[in-house]
Formats: sequence, C-alpha cells, structure tokens
Amino acid sequence: MAYNSSTDTYSCDTCGFENEWDAADDEHGELWGCEKCGNTFCSKCFIDRFGRKEYMEMMQNSNQIYCPSCWEEQRKEQHEHED
Repeated sequence: MAYNSSTDTYSCDTCGFENEWDAADDEHGELWGCEKCGNTFCSKCFIDRFGRKEYMEMMQNSNQIYCPSCWEEQRKEQHEHED
C-alpha cells in the first residue's frame, strides 16, 4: 500500500492515482485495499479490467475485497471448481 505521509494520501498500485483514503474521484472512484495481498487499487482499474458488473459482483457478493490481480486468481479457482 503506497502511503504518502507528506500529503496524507494513498496511491493505486496499478495506475498511480493518488487520493485521500475515504475520498471519491469522478474518474477513478474510490481507493480500496485488497484483503488478500494488501495492494491498493482504484475502482477504475478494476472496472477497466473486468467491467462494472463484475466489480459490483465482487464488492457485494464475494467474501473479500480483491485487487484486479487477486480477483483474476479467484476467478480461475472458481472456474476450476465449476468444471
């Protein structure tokens, strides 16, 4: 998790977007912390990779908040169990 103490902000580990933790941005959305690996990511990076529908699915129905990389792993594991 990239924290900048001089500005009291965090940055997305994927795109570098920087903002306060509980703030929202019109383009990047909110910053989140992955509960699996600890990386910080913005809503935009997740949505750009998987789409808004899958973002909402992860946020509302998964047992953890996942960064895009960990969500990719989670999806693979789910598909392996479905086969």
